[in-house]
Amino acid sequence: MAPLHEVLRTPGLALDLLGGGTTDTEVWSVVLVEDLANIGQAPEASIVVLGVHANAALDTYRFDVALRVAAGRGVAAIVLADPDAPQPTTTSVAAAQRYGVTLLRNTVAGNVAVLVCGLDVALRGPAELALRRAMVTLQRIAGRRDDTPDELVADVARLADTRIELADRPDGELAFPVGLDEDVAQWVNVRADGASRPELALIGQLLADALGISHLAERRARDLPVRSRAELLAELLDSSARGRSELLRRARSLGLPIDGWHVVARIEQDDDMPPAADEVAAFAAREELVRILLESVRSSGTWHFARAERGLLLIQMSRSDPGATAAVDATRTVQRAIDDAAAAFPKLEVFCGIGSVQSGPTGMINSAAEARAAAGAMRARARPNTATAFDGLGLRRTLVEWYASHTARSAVDAVLAPLDRMGQAKADAAIRTLQAYLDNHGSLSRAASELHLHRNSVAYRVDRIFAELDVDQNNPDDWLLLQLACRARSLT
Repeated sequence: MAPLHEVLRTPGLALDLLGGGTTDTEVWSVVLVEDLANIGQAPEASIVVLGVHANAALDTYRFDVALRVAAGRGVAAIVLADPDAPQPTTTSVAAAQRYGVTLLRNTVAGNVAVLVCGLDVALRGPAELALRRAMVTLQRIAGRRDDTPDELVADVARLADTRIELADRPDGELAFPVGLDEDVAQWVNVRADGASRPELALIGQLLADALGISHLAERRARDLPVRSRAELLAELLDSSARGRSELLRRARSLGLPIDGWHVVARIEQDDDMPPAADEVAAFAAREELVRILLESVRSSGTWHFARAERGLLLIQMSRSDPGATAAVDATRTVQRAIDDAAAAFPKLEVFCGIGSVQSGPTGMINSAAEARAAAGAMRARARPNTATAFDGLGLRRTLVEWYASHTARSAVDAVLAPLDRMGQAKADAAIRTLQAYLDNHGSLSRAASELHLHRNSVAYRVDRIFAELDVDQNNPDDWLLLQLACRARSLT
């Protein structure tokens, strides 16, 4: 037994109310009648489904007679099963209203047995109805085409006869993540009591899984061309001029504006950055880092991604000259991206350099080299998570390019190692004294004036410094190496 209005909400049924009695009537059973003459055999409080043959007489006086008979038997409702059957006359509708028999029309063509079974399920109780809701929901999800997530959620909520929301966080007893682990960005929240409606847990999980699979498919479709371009750009930046023509042809066929204007940002990271517990987790973290960086910079122009040894490259491409401020604008954009990544990975430390704006394939390669030098300067200065433009290094660019090489850094560390062993504070003071002395061509007086010290103090310090260093004070080559070493250390 169930009220007629609850029966009408059964998932899978599509019944329109034509008129007649109230939908608050209690219904006990459902019967199929193929001949209007047999309607007098229908039990009290039943729903009578008129088959195809009976529907053919809807616009005749026989239907008015059948309505009177049905009312006498206490029939609650009559369902016109054939959506293409004649429309009942206004006289018939008025008679149904007078007799208190509700008239309903099925709006979906199909097997009448399916309609009867659906009505029977609605009358037999919660277990049957719950299973039917779950089955209809599964069929709806499996048959989705171009629906948006919001459209699918609304449709499933209607079929389940409950309120379902797609939100950024879990809320309530029935909350299901859309996605897996770190990839969860949305939740399916079912607003109902899971104890009284156990099928809703199944429906909520089915919906969340369907949305998660759809999201994953969309990401893969979006990332595939990104990866193809990334591999090509990495190969192009690492190629020699002789083998570059085929790579350029492929780049143009992929729609890359390789002949336009480029700004390259290089982001170097330590081998274990972002930190993770194992190799699988580390790979996933690196992929997530790339995703965050790309999502952040894409709001400001057209950016592409490529991998480089010990680093990542973000390449902004423009078909026309972006202007004199392009490098500055790119630096701001990349800095925001690094800030977003650092917010997601609090222990992240990367060193970033931005090349200047240059045109054509060769210009992109040159911008990448400048970005590498600037990133090396940031590493040398121990300034992580700071985007720095190569042009912003000023007159020290040549020194930066030299010191960015591993050989140069090793030479500097070797020549200043005796001073480093004195401790950080003493080593810094000694290197400042040595640089002032060397920059002033060995003049103790001018060095003392620059350091705001007494001449004798500077002389004492210089003697102790050269006593520690393994160099010849009178050798011009050693003198130049010391000057370069002191200036390189001033970058840190």
